Amino acid sequence: MKTAIEQHLYDQFRRPRGPLGRVAGRIMSQRSSNIERSRWTVELLQLRPDARVLELGYGPGLGIQAALDAAPVGHVIGIDHSSTMRSMAANRNATALREGRATLLIGDAQDPPADLGVFDAIFCCNVWLFWNDPAVTIERLANMLEPAGTLAITHLPRHGAPSADDTDRAARLIEEQMHEAGLHGVERTYLLLEPAPAVCVTGQPAHPSTEPGTGPRPTGS
Repeated sequence: MKTAIEQHLYDQFRRPRGPLGRVAGRIMSQRSSNIERSRWTVELLQLRPDARVLELGYGPGLGIQAALDAAPVGHVIGIDHSSTMRSMAANRNATALREGRATLLIGDAQDPPADLGVFDAIFCCNVWLFWNDPAVTIERLANMLEPAGTLAITHLPRHGAPSADDTDRAARLIEEQMHEAGLHGVERTYLLLEPAPAVCVTGQPAHPSTEPGTGPRPTGS
């Protein structure tokens, strides 16, 4: 059972806000495991230089930065419910925002705006555990992917004394939810970290057979 203070600090990592939220953001942005985890997740996506990418729960902007590096002539959009994190991520990716290669939105990552169009890749790192109905959210995300697109959900257990078993349990659950949402080609990949590994579960949408690129692909924002 968490104390009131422990719960308040935990909530800052879930929804950073105010001065304590900035402290949580700095911790997230400086953790070597977070930096490595974000870049590794993006590497697994094997992005084209012109890819359209969506990150859910971008936090201080580590994943946005990694995706921009991997898709230098593409467009990266992020959704996060924290204005505090939006400010930190904007500072980290200021050049890309000025050049129109990145868009940082404030909103509910569980229900992205339908007018965002379709994406070559959608990813998130350590936000899946906060979703109220993951299978429904995953189904929504699958409908926002190009037919050859990829959804990647990365999880790194953080609470208590995390172990490889904790990572495996999360991986199995994410796989089940992806299958429930109708994704195919579902597979997991591990990143060895201490004290517990991270896992990235990927899947592709089971869209009808259509030519890639037939959905709306807005440019700019």
